This record gives sequence, structure tokens and C-alpha cells, in this order.
Amino acid sequence: MKSSKISFVSDGYKLAGHLFIPDGKPKKLAFLFIQGWQGHQNLPAAQTLANLDYTTMTYDMRGNEESEGNIADFSREDFIKDAGVAYDYLKQQVGEDVAIGAIGSSFGSYTAVLLTEQRDAYCLSLRVPATYPDEGYTDPQLAQFDSKEQEEWRKKEVSYTENHGFKLLHDFKGKVLIIEAGADEIVNAQAPKNYANAVADKTKLTYKVMLGAPHRLENERLQTEYEKLLTAWVETL
Repeated sequence: MKSSKISFVSDGYKLAGHLFIPDGKPKKLAFLFIQGWQGHQNLPAAQTLANLDYTTMTYDMRGNEESEGNIADFSREDFIKDAGVAYDYLKQQVGEDVAIGAIGSSFGSYTAVLLTEQRDAYCLSLRVPATYPDEGYTDPQLAQFDSKEQEEWRKKEVSYTENHGFKLLHDFKGKVLIIEAGADEIVNAQAPKNYANAVADKTKLTYKVMLGAPHRLENERLQTEYEKLLTAWVETL
């Protein structure tokens, strides 16, 4: 596996990432990893899939880690733009004949779903997927983060007819993996269930629960458990 640091520009901001290319013949499916809110690139998971001969890519959204910008300035709309530019960068590396799947965590799961409106995603993997109301999409996201209103909204059962992100997932034709954390202290358990309910063709849905797990993959055991669920699903694609 070849690993290299990469950078690309989105809206004038230089974003940092990593590209992993298999040593063997790359498969006709690549994966874009999308981080959680103020999270980290999941380099171990990206490397694990690269060792299975999938080209993978991670990146930091604007205002995070080595990427440029002040996160307080940016909206969800801005971060979706970053995902689109990241997708295009990966597509340039692998070629038009290679499909791209999106793998998100928390806010990155929401971003992956919204990305399907702009780009052709082959499949979606959504770990601890955070939900967001349509309101505030173009407003700075940091100011809305962890608000009481958002917390209460996440506890509600929301139909795909009531939310743009859920409607996009309802219309999505590819396979979907949803992973719930059984002891999630940040994203209410109703949130991943709302995503699952939005999937129109349940034969394309795989729903897993990491029993007793918190929101973040905070140790090697949790990371390994997640990677096992992810690779088992990827091998069914």
C-alpha cells in the first residue's frame, strides 16, 4: 500500500488529506472517508480497506487540523462543497471507470448523504449518523452545534418527507450501511433509526449496533470492532 499526503483547494481554502493506493491491482471501487464534526481523518480504516485493494482517501474539512480556514465562519453548505471537491479529486486519481463510495462518521455521515445530491455515490456507510434540520443550512454551523433545539429535534421520529437529507437517502439507489453506537452520548438513538427508516429498499440496508459503544472510536478495541463491521459489509458490495 502506498500512502501519500495530498492537498486540494475548495472555495480558495487549501484542504489536507491522505491518499492510499493498494500494492495490488486496485478494484473498480474506491472510498472517500468523511470525518465527523471537528473530528479526525480515520486513517486506520482507510488503510484497512486499501489493504483489501480499494483505493481510499481521507481529508480534513475546512477549518480542521491542517486544512485552512476558521471553522466558525462556515456553514453546512460549505462543508458539503468540500466533500464534492474531495470526491472530484479522488475521481481524478482513480479514473472515470471506478465507482466511489462514501464512508462517513457523525457529521460526516450527514455530509455523505447530502453529497449524493451532487455526485454519484455507489454506496454509503454511515457510522453514528448525526441528523440536522433543514433550517440553518447556510448559517455558520459552529454557532448551532450542540444547541438545545438541535438536541431535542434529534429525539423526534422524522419522516423522509419532512427532511431534505432523509429524502435524498430515500431516493438513493445504492447499498447503505448504518452503524449505531449503543451508548451514544452525543447522537440520540432515534437519529440512526430515522436514517434507516428513510431507506426505501430495505434489502439494500444493513443496520448494525456496536453494543455499549460511545459516540467516538476512542480506543483500539472500538476501532477494530468498527473496521470488522465495515470490511464485512464492503465485501458484500
